[in-house]
Amino acid sequence: MRIGVRILPSERWKVAQHTWRLSEQMGFDHAWTYDHVVWRERMGETWYAAMPTLAAAAGITQRIHLGTLVSSPNFRHPVPFAKEIVTLDDLSEGRLILGLGAGSGGVDSEVLGNEPWSPVERSVRFQEFVELTGKLLRTETTEYSGRYYGAKQAHIDPNDRTCTRVPIAVAATGPRGMRTAAQHADIWVTNGYSPKPGLIAPSATPRLVGKQVEQLSQICEAENRDPFSIRKLVHLAQDRSILESVDVFIKTASQYRDLGISDLVIPFPHQTSSAYSDLKVLEQIAVAVLP
Repeated sequence: MRIGVRILPSERWKVAQHTWRLSEQMGFDHAWTYDHVVWRERMGETWYAAMPTLAAAAGITQRIHLGTLVSSPNFRHPVPFAKEIVTLDDLSEGRLILGLGAGSGGVDSEVLGNEPWSPVERSVRFQEFVELTGKLLRTETTEYSGRYYGAKQAHIDPNDRTCTRVPIAVAATGPRGMRTAAQHADIWVTNGYSPKPGLIAPSATPRLVGKQVEQLSQICEAENRDPFSIRKLVHLAQDRSILESVDVFIKTASQYRDLGISDLVIPFPHQTSSAYSDLKVLEQIAVAVLP
């Protein structure tokens, strides 16, 4: 099982760079950040952009994989976004993982001045967003005409590679999204379930994730995809309880591993007094578990 951390883009770089370096020094496999204009409970607080943050992180690390968890169609178009992705992949020397999600309602979905999308429109947009982004990254010149997105003579890769293999991680908790993951993803991502996406943070339990894994396997088989060919990542970055102790972490990670989960992402604590105990547990996990 690969273990990663989520780092919020909420600190100035002179502070944040120490967290990204420390994540690599501790031995984590990957480090992720959110790709939002504004985050729910941090409205009005400091919040930086994901792409420049990952570019800076690529420059101060050598081994750890870096990624978005997740980027969405809310304020991005696949063509310019794909250009940023291949640039980040070059800066990180092939360490980038592209996390994509459908997004949800809220500030991010209306920040460009558009009317909120219906659930059906959001679903169709996401399917096109993932499909076109994959084509742009893996085809020399892309032509695409969808209902919501298009591309004309789009040449994205500056190095003329016709098969850029940036791993694509698709976040999906329902059947439509899982079908998109089965068709296009290298990694499937779940953060559990939220009764009000965009308003209430989702939560995950082994029982819930186990049901999702079963559903994903059925959809993969229907799409003629080997369920074991797709990595499975559980995002627990909203759950501080996993950092209560090393024993709690080991028990939780073992439960997910037994479900076939290949990757686990946990929160990197803010280096403040209130999170100091969490940081000490994270350091103990790095010493006692990661090796």
